[in-house]
Amino acid sequence: MPLPKKLKMEPLIDVVFEIRFKSVISASSILPGLLFERLEGEKKIEKLPASQLPEQVRTSDPNLKYAPLLRIVWKNFAIMISDNGVAVGCILPYPGWSSFKKTIIELVGHLSSAKIIKEVERYSLKYIDIIPAKSLKDQVSAVNLSLTIGKHKLESEFFQVRVDIPIDDLINIMVINSSASVALSSGEKRNGVVVDIDTILNIGDDNIEETYSSLEKNLERMHDLNGELFFSCLREETIEMLEPVYE
Repeated sequence: MPLPKKLKMEPLIDVVFEIRFKSVISASSILPGLLFERLEGEKKIEKLPASQLPEQVRTSDPNLKYAPLLRIVWKNFAIMISDNGVAVGCILPYPGWSSFKKTIIELVGHLSSAKIIKEVERYSLKYIDIIPAKSLKDQVSAVNLSLTIGKHKLESEFFQVRVDIPIDDLINIMVINSSASVALSSGEKRNGVVVDIDTILNIGDDNIEETYSSLEKNLERMHDLNGELFFSCLREETIEMLEPVYE
């Protein structure tokens, strides 16, 4: 069965591309100025809470290694910069995959030309959606999930499920949470069950030039697989409720 091209009742609440790397100098000390100079159009830089921590504290704590320190708001995108990575997300409404992919490729191109990255560790593409459903029973019924623990079958209880699915060279971390309530930047509030899918490509020790040369091809297959997994999480009646468009 073909997958929808889009959903009229857009459930997306966040989408993020992240790249992690080892560099000759802290990325947070070089990239903000470089990107601010090279990105065309209106933009602004904001400091994030982790930037207040001393560098020696950040480098000694593995949990802070990729914590974003600064954010560049550019067009309808937000670029987050850490000591060892860069992420870019969309400011809703989502502009579509073509626009987002173009932005990712431009960003990684700037990273390549900066000449500070020794090797790329991994990059990932994460989509987070919230499926509207009021009661817990409706939330359980909205997703393609069957869970039994002992003699008890999940029917109308709070739940959180995580599964890591390897497919070829991609790791897909899927998290489904019930009883979510999200306030969007527009002021809109959404309630329901969250489907969070993070598709990760572990690189190992490629240099940034090699990563950039294969980036578009890999992004396409990561995006396609992420979408396939998302729709596989939903029951047919849930997909119909979201008003799918197939052309």
